[in-house]
Amino acid sequence: MMIVAFGLSIVPAPVMAAEVPGVPTALAVTSDDGAVTLTWSTPSDDGGSDITGYRVYRGIMADGLGIVEDVTVMLYTDNGLQNGQTYYYAVSALNAEGEGQKTEIFPATPEAGSPLMTSIVVADYKTYVIINVGEGVYFDIAGGTHSVVVESITGTSALITISSDPQSFTMSEGDAETVDVDGDGTDDFAITCETITSETADGFPQTVKFSFTKDLGGSGGGGTPGFELWTLVVAGLVAFSVVSIFRRRK
Repeated sequence: MMIVAFGLSIVPAPVMAAEVPGVPTALAVTSDDGAVTLTWSTPSDDGGSDITGYRVYRGIMADGLGIVEDVTVMLYTDNGLQNGQTYYYAVSALNAEGEGQKTEIFPATPEAGSPLMTSIVVADYKTYVIINVGEGVYFDIAGGTHSVVVESITGTSALITISSDPQSFTMSEGDAETVDVDGDGTDDFAITCETITSETADGFPQTVKFSFTKDLGGSGGGGTPGFELWTLVVAGLVAFSVVSIFRRRK
């Protein structure tokens, strides 16, 4: 009689090697008199190793950034800057494996008495922002950097200026506008006035809450993304149903 013995070997699960972290999220860049303040949030992926710090970059040209400082908190104020000079900023995350990819580059121009400006990213979904009267936001879209500034608030309406053109218009709560910033006949984004706080109270300023959305509609018309396609699909289904019913009755 022959006895055959089988050995059972246990293969350990592979250990994933740690990598550099992902990109810091929600970078906001705010300008002031002779200073710029940056805030951000942690990356969605730490690379499998704890975040040890963040690296702040600055340059006077978008393609010429240099390291300013490494920090361990998600806040950095860059003081002693020249008013009227535009600076460009980005931030990267660090862990034991090294440095991750930098964020998008955002501009900021310190200016005495100028509107306080914060940079935001306008996405395909709604991006909300609250702007104090006399202040505004920068955003990059359609190949350029643009701004929206709340000039004044009167009663239930707000006067805003958009840097493209430039153009100004008055918005009340619920009003929406589509804007073509590069003049190609296609609306590049939509802005909706969500709420207006017109009276100051307990030291809080007048504010407007806006939502921004990239406009994915057709040339010049904006509208609902994919509306024309869905119209064709529905029309085709209706036609198919009618033909099917007619054939069965025959």
